[in-house]
Amino acid sequence: MKFLVETIGCQQNEYDASRLAIFLKSAGFIKSTAKEAGVIFILACSVRQMAVDRIIGRIRNWQRDGKKIYITACVTDDDKKKFTKKGVTYFKDFDELSNILGLKAISYKLTADSCYVPIMTGCNNFCSYCIVPYTRGREKSRSTNEIIKEVTQLISNFSTVQYGSEKPKIILLGQNVNSYEYGFAELLKKINDLPGDFIISFMSNHPKDMKADVIDAIAKLPKVNKEIHLPLQAGSDKILKAMNRPYTAEEYLRLVESLKSKVPKVKLTTDIIVGFPGETEEDFQQTVKVCKKVGFSLAYINKYSPRKGTASYKLGDPIAWSEKQRRWKILDNLINKNK
Repeated sequence: MKFLVETIGCQQNEYDASRLAIFLKSAGFIKSTAKEAGVIFILACSVRQMAVDRIIGRIRNWQRDGKKIYITACVTDDDKKKFTKKGVTYFKDFDELSNILGLKAISYKLTADSCYVPIMTGCNNFCSYCIVPYTRGREKSRSTNEIIKEVTQLISNFSTVQYGSEKPKIILLGQNVNSYEYGFAELLKKINDLPGDFIISFMSNHPKDMKADVIDAIAKLPKVNKEIHLPLQAGSDKILKAMNRPYTAEEYLRLVESLKSKVPKVKLTTDIIVGFPGETEEDFQQTVKVCKKVGFSLAYINKYSPRKGTASYKLGDPIAWSEKQRRWKILDNLINKNK
């Protein structure tokens, strides 16, 4: 059976897609294109309802061509009902998928060129626009020993893969890596001390939990990448509060100052949402102001779309799409143009 994995959204989904592809290949499935695949697996997004809606629009065409469709990751109860009515099968994890497909227990491991390593799942932050706490549950950290074992296995495979001039990367994943239960700074040190020539990167960081010990680790550990992804989301305190992001623009800027003073060559990337309900032109200009002060090297800018099941869904979607597009373009030109 030929298959395709369709991924929407975050790096956690990219990691899960890699594992799913390996899992399916080990069961005898053959990776293919959307045109040739007999079965399509979708990993849904936690934030962007529009992305989910686009997938729903494509399902009809896929089914018309006789394809069987399965979906997992960040799927709300309402979306599950929609997909079920359309003949799409939801599965929670590989064990459930094995039962659905009638497969025996299969071992699966990442190859050396798939270097995403989740250190935790779920989230406790309940940002008002995000569905993760409802679909993936509360934060649960993996044990340090388990993570070190996986990283050691990846490192042992690096010598068999040709990377050219680029060093291989170990990318630690979590909705909020800074709240890793067993100490994120200590985990970075233990991975840094492992033998081998590689780079340690991680995402995402929550500004409220980026403490001095983590900043010191970034500064002092030679294998830790000096490019940090620090989601801003908005530069207006009013909008940050509506998003349930428990920091102010001033606190964010102080954190940036601390990073720049201790890590002089640090590069900062970020996430920003434009057009969040209630965002006035003045609010947006405050975001522009923060972006100019920080000097981000890259920004992932999303136009707000209401995600049913989130706290912000009840706020509606009062800002016109054309206005969201205008704000997006201003920030994209400011931060990303010619980079």
